[in-house]
Amino acid sequence: DVPKEQSVEAIKASGAPVVALSGFLTLAFDAMKDTVEAIKAAGLRDKVKIMIGGGQIDEEIRKHAGADAYGRDAMAGVALAKEWIK
Repeated sequence: DVPKEQSVEAIKASGAPVVALSGFLTLAFDAMKDTVEAIKAAGLRDKVKIMIGGGQIDEEIRKHAGADAYGRDAMAGVALAKEWIK
């Protein structure tokens, strides 16, 4: 439920190298895609790695959203983020 513009502004303000999006309902899939596209449009896509996660997330949804990876659970997401920011 976070507006994509708010995500873009948070990346700009923080300089975060990793963005994580979570969604538990299929309704979230297009919102995740829209957020990734907004990050791209803002010229930030090459500066951040994007992961998604949630109960219904799989490789097909990762591709649909344009994320770099997905995690099966929070621990997988943390492990992936640690790898990315080494």
